[in-house]
Amino acid sequence: MKKNLKSKWLLLLPLAMGAFGVTACSDDYDPWELLETEVTSTIPQNNLEKVAWNGGTFTINVKTNGSWSIEVPAWLSVDKSEGNGDATIEANIARTSVAGERTGELILKTTGSESSNVAGRNEEKIEFKQEGLENAIKITDCTATFTKQLTDDYEYYQYGYKIKYTINNELTDEELNDMVNEVYLYTYINTSFYCEISGGEYKYNLNKTDLTKGTHVLENNECWSIRNKNGAYLNLRQIGIAIKTKNGIKVIYSTTDIEK
Repeated sequence: MKKNLKSKWLLLLPLAMGAFGVTACSDDYDPWELLETEVTSTIPQNNLEKVAWNGGTFTINVKTNGSWSIEVPAWLSVDKSEGNGDATIEANIARTSVAGERTGELILKTTGSESSNVAGRNEEKIEFKQEGLENAIKITDCTATFTKQLTDDYEYYQYGYKIKYTINNELTDEELNDMVNEVYLYTYINTSFYCEISGGEYKYNLNKTDLTKGTHVLENNECWSIRNKNGAYLNLRQIGIAIKTKNGIKVIYSTTDIEK
């Protein structure tokens, strides 16, 4: 009986010593953490807001317990591309040189490390859009007048318009000529059943000089001719100014506020 008890004790002794050894050594190691990453930015990141055509400076805020690196498009620069722990990154988006919006993507990668007892990997993306160069042309003020005059023989009414506008154009002459293929004036009219012409959209060619910075006047008093008879009338209800680039036609100004 005593022999059996002794044998069982010898079998259990190494297990007890092993357990004691693990407990004694556990104080020599720090506990491991899981990688945590949070990225925020002042760069617009929705379909309603875009980075302006002339770029700008933005910040990217990184909160992490690991190390990080960032990848950016060629037309965006950052003041630091890698680091460890929390950081504020300054990002500069360059002025665009082409018509049509462009899409950019930032990729921030974070990793843990054995030396800091942090485990894990993470990747965060920031996607954004920048306006095209055509947005450098802006009409800031416009007055439109609808004109009407009777001919000397009283047989026709001559209808037309006078449009005065101020334009802000920050393009060089070379950029303007390279980007803009055509310039248009659109007019939208209503007519009665008794008119010889129908209502709808009418397009007229303008010159690139009509896009130069400053104040311009577009005037045509004999745009439409309507016979002078009962029930005949014509109304100018909307005007628009547009440019044509390789990406299509873009209306840079439109108004229904027309003086009669």
